[in-house]
Amino acid sequence: MTALNLADHLWQRDDFIISTERQRLDVDWIHYQLAERSYWAKGQPRAKTERAINGSLPFGLYQQNQQIGFARLITDYTRFGWLCDVIIDENWRGHGLGSWLATCVREHPELQTVHRWMLSTNDAHQLYQRLGWRVVQDPHKLMEFPLS
Repeated sequence: MTALNLADHLWQRDDFIISTERQRLDVDWIHYQLAERSYWAKGQPRAKTERAINGSLPFGLYQQNQQIGFARLITDYTRFGWLCDVIIDENWRGHGLGSWLATCVREHPELQTVHRWMLSTNDAHQLYQRLGWRVVQDPHKLMEFPLS
């Protein structure tokens, strides 16, 4: 069995770029956004941020060379993908960049055989529904292991 060899991908729209190049990521910015600004990873130590990035397919969103957005996909590149940590700098919200970022993740050429896409959100249902996402149709099939 050989390891999956993925090429970096790039999307461009006006002055904005989305890239899967890990070396481009501003991990300081990502960690700040997650640990200080998000509801789902508030207070998370930097080591957890780095481990999460390393264990998934990251997508950075840049305006010129400054990172202004991030998302990552936990995936097997074959059947399943979990979209998470979607963040857009508050100064850039309302410009359709989050929708574009989520769309680029779904359109990534190495993910075209993935047929089970999932995410969890407290407050962005309408945004994702406009992109074709829907509420889980058979929630009774899903299970979770509670940690507390």
